[in-house]
Amino acid sequence: MKSLTFNGERKPWIYLLEGRQKAPFAPRNNNLLRVPGMPGAYLKNETIDVLYITQPVGFVVEDDADALTKKDELAEWLLTGKTVELKLDDEPGRTYFAKLEGTIEDYQKFVDQRRGTLTFLCPDPYSYGPELEFIASSGYFSITNTGTAEAEPIFEFEVTAPVTFLMIQNQLNEYMMIGEPADDDVQVVDSRELIFSEDGNMDGWMTNGTEIDPISGAISNGTMTHDGTGIIADDYGSPVSGNDGYGPAIIKELPEAIEDFEISTIIDTRTNDLNQNFRVELYAFDEGMNMLGKIGIHDGNRNFHERNGLARVGEYVDSTTRYFIHSGNFQFRNSGPALTFFIKWKREGINFEFNIYRIVNGELRNWTRRRFKDRSGQWLGRLKYIQAYIRTYRGRTNPNIARVNQLKVEKLLQVTEDQTPYIAYPGDIITFNHTNNGQVYINGEVYEENMLGVDYFTLKKGDNEIAALPSDSFNISGRYRRRYS
Repeated sequence: MKSLTFNGERKPWIYLLEGRQKAPFAPRNNNLLRVPGMPGAYLKNETIDVLYITQPVGFVVEDDADALTKKDELAEWLLTGKTVELKLDDEPGRTYFAKLEGTIEDYQKFVDQRRGTLTFLCPDPYSYGPELEFIASSGYFSITNTGTAEAEPIFEFEVTAPVTFLMIQNQLNEYMMIGEPADDDVQVVDSRELIFSEDGNMDGWMTNGTEIDPISGAISNGTMTHDGTGIIADDYGSPVSGNDGYGPAIIKELPEAIEDFEISTIIDTRTNDLNQNFRVELYAFDEGMNMLGKIGIHDGNRNFHERNGLARVGEYVDSTTRYFIHSGNFQFRNSGPALTFFIKWKREGINFEFNIYRIVNGELRNWTRRRFKDRSGQWLGRLKYIQAYIRTYRGRTNPNIARVNQLKVEKLLQVTEDQTPYIAYPGDIITFNHTNNGQVYINGEVYEENMLGVDYFTLKKGDNEIAALPSDSFNISGRYRRRYS
């Protein structure tokens, strides 16, 4: 018997009945402009309305207990709270994005049979084919869209040579562009310089960490090492009197003091037991050992697998002062024992910017960004020291993983009016995502800095001629789904 797949799940006991009601294509509404004294009206434009699918279904029950179990299972399956994929067996290769509307108003019982009608709302009225991938052989390529509606592509550019810009354009002169082409008489420069990157040798780290927040715990006599993946506490040391949290801290002096900088880190965590409590924190100090702030991840709850993002400017005052990322805007509870995060802290002039992401299957998700202007100049000292602190909690088992997988410090360079900066280097991945409202990413991070042309164009029905510039600086690939009216 034919059935349906909803939210990636099938119920083998559900079968489709006759009587489905669905428009053959997405409904159109013509908007008219009426002029007094003129017969008829002018056609202003056309809008595409939502699509409804009503589908009678049935199933067989063994007894009243089985009927109740299946009714509860139906509710858990169908009440998603958001649009999810809907696939109907008699429409092979097509996917709708739907949400249940209302309830099963006509739910009926007859001996061992149950039947009723499901109504699905499709805010996006199109159906979609499977995802198709393409690889371009050069900077000039064609894509043939055989769907009955325009499709929304995702373009990926693997950078093979340093570039100051990227532009992609179709045959209708619709284009997307980031960065800036360099004139022949303009100097092309780097906009950043790598100052430090932890590569596993732990050279230059000193074991006498200096200062942490009082709320974080205490620095113990423990030690840190590199386990081949990142920095861990191989020995948390002995508990410190008067503190429940304790662990080692190491500090590194940078080869130069930096005015404008960016600190980036990947923090990996695993807590197999709920009561495991930890902090992984990175502190920044200026030349006079004044604290410029900190970033990190914290689990402070014995009842949940909990992860709170941390980003603060300046020294500790209390649990809220100058905390721009905290449990109120970046928290995960019961999202599983193993979570990994990417955090960036940038300071240019008086401007601070913190970005934090959760990494899921190699993708950056759950992005949170906060900004701050230090108009007082109180925390604008030149960055000179980086400190790592990893701690456990008295009387609890140590976290299975609390690790700094990556730590990098870059100096941000000033670019003058007669210079053009590179925006990407070999190995970088630039993504133009033309789906939904569109977004640009570089290495998975949202890019919004220098957008000279913003037109997330679609793939028109039929042939699409695409040009990417510079034409010799990228390996180009992408994907899209055919869309059907």
